[in-house]
Amino acid sequence: MTEKMQYFRPQSPEEALALKQKFGERAQFLLGGDFKPTLREDLEALIDLQDTNFDDVESTDPGLRIGGLTTLRFLDEVLDLPEFSKALSVEYGLNVRNSLSLSNFLKQTNGRSSVLICLLALNPTVTTFASFDKISLQTYLTQRDPDDQVADIFFTEPIDLAFESVGRSPKDLPIVCVAAAKTAEGKLNLAFGGCERTDFIRLEPNQTDVSELVSKIYSGATDQWASEEYRVSAGEVLLRRALQKISLTSES
Repeated sequence: MTEKMQYFRPQSPEEALALKQKFGERAQFLLGGDFKPTLREDLEALIDLQDTNFDDVESTDPGLRIGGLTTLRFLDEVLDLPEFSKALSVEYGLNVRNSLSLSNFLKQTNGRSSVLICLLALNPTVTTFASFDKISLQTYLTQRDPDDQVADIFFTEPIDLAFESVGRSPKDLPIVCVAAAKTAEGKLNLAFGGCERTDFIRLEPNQTDVSELVSKIYSGATDQWASEEYRVSAGEVLLRRALQKISLTSES
């Protein structure tokens, strides 16, 4: 690492972005709590964003903007969804929930994450520091660049969420998990995980023929944690449970 390293703590997003533009690839943002921090050897500037508004929560039309520096605990409080809280408690203890930022979580997560599967089902859009054009979370994950992280995440209201998972123990990362969220138009967003990859599917209203869905999702999904056959069998059960939860929530 260069001996001429400079540290900046800008007071606004505009000042932070101007510094990044000035130093280019020789600068790195500090994006809140991170349990896998890395710094490149050629850096000349560290830009600490904790005094900017990238940890704010803002009501928008028709939903919420949540800054990437928001902690997972605060995200949980803002969403106020019991099923998301359950998924979060499966994956992380209190210390991590209180410190890990959303942006740093999304930088390193994968399909074994119960939190990620719930977020995918909620189908938010995100912006990154390199481009403030909104893209889907699924697109971001597909194109993920370790040097370009999430600046903001946007959720559309209203939100109903159901989550089901199975692991080797109640507090282990899932080997199969399913999340379902119902949109204002009555469509269902489904997300599947438990292995490295993730899958997102949108069902039309009243579409009930999902008999082959899980089999296609987990085709070839054999690893050290579980076989394809087990994931297909368990996934069918978990999907039925999640859909039943959504149905009961909508009727109440």
